[in-house]
Amino acid sequence: MADSVSDIAARARKLGLAGDFAAGHALIDQACRLASDDPQARALCALERGRLYNSAGERETARPLFGEAWRLARAAGAHALAADAAHMLAIVGTLDDAVEWTATALAHIGEHPEAGIWRGPLLNNLGWSYFDAGRLADALALFEQAVELRRSAGEKRELRIARYAVIRTLRALERLEEAHRLAEETAAAAAADGAQAPYVLEELAECRARLGDLDGARDSAREALAVLEKDQAFVSGEPERLARLRQLAR
Repeated sequence: MADSVSDIAARARKLGLAGDFAAGHALIDQACRLASDDPQARALCALERGRLYNSAGERETARPLFGEAWRLARAAGAHALAADAAHMLAIVGTLDDAVEWTATALAHIGEHPEAGIWRGPLLNNLGWSYFDAGRLADALALFEQAVELRRSAGEKRELRIARYAVIRTLRALERLEEAHRLAEETAAAAAADGAQAPYVLEELAECRARLGDLDGARDSAREALAVLEKDQAFVSGEPERLARLRQLAR
C-alpha cells in the first residue's frame, strides 16, 4: 500500500475529529484514486470514510463501509486493519452487534497476534456498551480484563484510562470505598509520572463528595477543572458534567 494513501487517510481522520467532514471526504476521494485496485489501500479508504460518517452521526451510512473494510483487509492479510474495522463494526451497531463483533475480532486476533494492539480497545468499547445498557457487572468484568492487559504490557497512559473505566463503574455500582481507593491510587500514580488525569480526578471528586469529604471533593474538582475547562470538546459536549464539577469546586 502506498504510503501516500496512509498519509492522506490519517489527515482525513484528523479533519473528521475536528468536525470538518467535507474536507475529510475530499481527502478520502483523493486516497481512493491513489489506492486503485490495492485491497489494503481500499480497505483503509473504506475504514476512514466510515469513520467520517460515524463522527458525523451517520451510523447507518458508516456500517457497510466498515464491513467492506473488514472484508478487504482480511483478503489482503492486513490483520491489524481488519481488527480495527471489526472494532468499528462493534461500535456502530446494537449491543448484540457489539458482543458479536467483539467476539469475532478477538477470535481474529487469536489467529493473528500481530493485531493484538486492538484487544484492549475491544474490551473497553464492549465494556462501555454494557455500561450504557445498565449491565454494570458485565461492564466491570471487561474493564478489569482491560486493566490487567494494560498492566502486563506496561502501558501507563492506557492503564490510567482502563482504571478510570473501573472507577466509574464501581461508583455506578455504589461501591464507593473501592472506587475512591482506586481513584486515589490512580491520581497519585499519574502525578508521580507528571501526567494529567482529569477524568480520574472528576471521579475522585464525586467519590469524596458522596463519602462526606467535601473539602477533598472541592480540591479534586478544582484540579480536574484546571484541565477540563480548557478542553473545548469537554466544554461543549459535557455541559452537565462541567456544571457538576463547578458546583463541587465551590
